[in-house]
Amino acid sequence: MSGALPQFIDVERFAAKRERIEGVFAVTSLDRLMQMAATPDGEVGFALAFFRDDQGRSRVTGAIQGSVMLTCQRCLQPVRHELAGSVELMALADESALSDLPGDVEPLLTEGQPVRLADLVEDEALLALPIVALHPQCSPPSHDKSGNEDGNPFAVLKRKE
Repeated sequence: MSGALPQFIDVERFAAKRERIEGVFAVTSLDRLMQMAATPDGEVGFALAFFRDDQGRSRVTGAIQGSVMLTCQRCLQPVRHELAGSVELMALADESALSDLPGDVEPLLTEGQPVRLADLVEDEALLALPIVALHPQCSPPSHDKSGNEDGNPFAVLKRKE
């Protein structure tokens, strides 16, 4: 598929036509990802292929890649995280078909409605984030303003007795 990215995609129709779509979203256009980002810098690229499997079920495969600035949980400074993930989804109209889902795919609940492309890409980007963002090497900030040398935060209380 060429040209501007569609806002919504009909997964069933795309799968029937064996469509392919690729593009890039700025982090600033993905609200939930932006809430987790330390700065507005970054983007998420994607390449998705839609098809029907041997049982006629609509599938989406592909990959996401990009980068986002997160907050290092050790030093509290921005750290660039490279996003990379594979996409293996099966479109389901409702949750009743979850038991028929093969083990190698995740559900994409469409409820028979078109899916917002940015939401689909953002979901996959969120799954590619680390549980805890950290620089490869850094040290925690020093917050001890009490002059306490022994490392015990309660030592200052003992001195007041």
